[in-house]
Parts: sequence; structure tokens; C-alpha cells
Amino acid sequence: MRFHLDVVQGRGAPQTLVMDATSLDDAKLRLQQQGYTILSAKAQSGAFIKSNVAVRPNARANRRALVIFIEQLHALLQAGLSLIEALETLRKGAMGPWVEIIAQVDTHLRQGQALSQAMEHQSSCFPPLLIAMVRSAEVTSDLPQALTRYLEHERRSEQVRHQITSVALYPVLLMGVGGSVMLFLLLYVMPRFARVFESMNNLPWTAKAMVSWSHLLKAHGFDLLLGAAVVAAALFSALAVPKYRAKLLNGILGVGPLARHLRIYFLARWYRTIGMLVEGGMPLPESLGLANQVLPLGMRPSGLAVEQAMRQGLAPSNAFMQVNMATPVAEQLLRAGERSGDVGNMLRRAAEFHENEVAKSLDKAMRVIEPVVMTVIGVGVGVVVVLMYLPIFELASAIQ
Repeated sequence: MRFHLDVVQGRGAPQTLVMDATSLDDAKLRLQQQGYTILSAKAQSGAFIKSNVAVRPNARANRRALVIFIEQLHALLQAGLSLIEALETLRKGAMGPWVEIIAQVDTHLRQGQALSQAMEHQSSCFPPLLIAMVRSAEVTSDLPQALTRYLEHERRSEQVRHQITSVALYPVLLMGVGGSVMLFLLLYVMPRFARVFESMNNLPWTAKAMVSWSHLLKAHGFDLLLGAAVVAAALFSALAVPKYRAKLLNGILGVGPLARHLRIYFLARWYRTIGMLVEGGMPLPESLGLANQVLPLGMRPSGLAVEQAMRQGLAPSNAFMQVNMATPVAEQLLRAGERSGDVGNMLRRAAEFHENEVAKSLDKAMRVIEPVVMTVIGVGVGVVVVLMYLPIFELASAIQ
């Protein structure tokens, strides 16, 4: 029987050996006699992934799966397992593309590479932010704490996204249902009402409008449907292109109160990312260079200007204020951080303050928008219904 054994010899790098033996104990004994220390062993019939298996290009790990992996790795490291032992344990319980991803990371570690280098080989799965955190932790030998900071960053970001989604969900559903009712009345009910009046003369204007609408649908209904589908497809395609999506976001950033709150939301996310990297041991200029990736394209030139000002020796608060990338709260906290030497913590506090501010503002806005949306939908449906029944009332009055 063939066995795969993870071994280490003296102070050398861990490696994986494949050998034939009558039993697992026999394989372990033979390697121990050669001076190897056995880390783990498995028969080939088990779910072992060979070291030369590459991750498929389309094997993208989603954010939730990544967070679960980091949580499990953090728990195993906190329990006292070595990094290789923790990865071996996770590989046994992994599913889908993560089996290959963990196997590849494990292979690079056994070849003597650092964890950050191993993650860089799987850059489609591990974000640059996580890799930078791990690289900083390798200098301070505090990987569990770095993973804790990253998990806290992800949890807080997910919490903010969930707050925004949950608050905006009801108005969106309301508009969807109201729009569906309007389309049903206009495309199905109204043409059938119009049939009643087609053979009549001296119709009121509302009945004439219904008949004209019915004739338009009969003559060009397919063309209208096709045109609507083409427009919808074009919009979705345009939003899928980063350049056009950035233009749309820049347009939104120029719309009054919405622009202010959206800008604060992006600044808060930027502050949190910088603060996490600085607390993890990364210098502030390098943290800025990496954190600029979380900014929308329209705000990145300002983020780059802050980084350049910092590299030229400007104080953090002045560098941020120079290009209007610091809110009044963030400015005061930055100055406090400069005095105490704790800029990372102050930026994180600024992020928390503004995230709460955005959530409260959004909640207030939705409390106003919800009744407005309901009123608009109610008026729209009511107008369509009145337009359909008004000719009947007018004809009844004429007959009387």
C-alpha cells in the first residue's frame, strides 16, 4: 500500500514523502529510523491532493468561504497547532475549490515559503489586504492577532452592508410590487376594457385613450417588449463594466445630500482599512497605498495624493486635510493619534463613528422615503383604475 507522509528532518523544511509499505506503522517506523519526524500520514486511498494539482482559473472563493477559512485557521492556531498542522486539518474537512486552494498553500509552505508568499500564489482567492496583514504578522510573529484584526474588519464591513441592505430592502420591494401591478393593469387589464368601447361612437376622451393604447399594443407590442429588453440588457451590461460603473458612481457623488453620505461611507471604509493595517504593524504610507483599493475610482486620486504627501514627510492630519480626505471628526482623532502615537486606533474609531452616522442617516431617509413611495404607487394605480372606469360612469350618465 502507498502512503503519503508529512515529515521534517532536523531543522529542515517540512516535506511530503510517498512510499510503499505493508502498513502505516511500518511506513512511520522506516522513516523514523532514517531520522525523520512524522507530522502526519495518510494512505493514498484517502482524499489526498497531490502537490502538482493547480487551482482551476475559475475556482473563485467567495467572501463568506474565505471568512470561514480564516476563522477556522485562527481557532486551530489559538489551540496550539502549528501552521502546517492547522492547514492539514482544514484540508481534510474542506469542500469544493478550497480543497485545492489549501493543498497549494500547504505545498508552498512545505517548500519553505512564508504564508504570505503562499497566499500570493492564490491571489484570486486571498485579497491583497489579507496578504498584507499576514506579511506584517510574519515580522512580529503574531499571526493569530493579525487574523483576529482581519476577521473583525470583515465582520464590521459585513454588518454595515447588512444594515444598508436591510433598511433599503422594503422600499425596493414596494417599488417592485407597485411597478408590477401598474404593468399588469396597463398591459393586460386596460386593453381588455378597451374592447368594450371599440364599436361605440362619441366616446369620452378616457375611452378614446384606452382604445388608442390597445391599438398601439396590438400593432407594436412585440417591438415595445423587445426594445424594453434591449434597454434593460444594455443597462446591466454597462453596469458590469467598471468604467461605466465608476461614471455612474461619480454622478451619484455629485447629487446633493446623497453625495455627502455616500462619500462618508467610502471614507469610513477607507479609515477602517488603514487603521487595521497600521495596527497590524504596517507603516502608514504603505497602508495608504494598499487601502486606496477600497476607494471608488473617482476618489482614488485623492487617496494617492495623501500617500504621496505622507512620503514627503507631511503629518498624517495635514496630509489628509490637504486633499479634503478627513472629516472634522477624523481630523481631531488623527491629531490625537499623532500626539499619542496611536494613529491606527484613532482611524478605526473615526470609521466606527462615521459608519454609525451613515446607518442612522439611511434609517431616517428610509422613514421618509417609504410613505412617499407608497403614496406615489397608490396614486399611480388609482389613476389607472379611474381612467378605466370613468368611461363606464360617463356612458351610464349619458344613457340616463
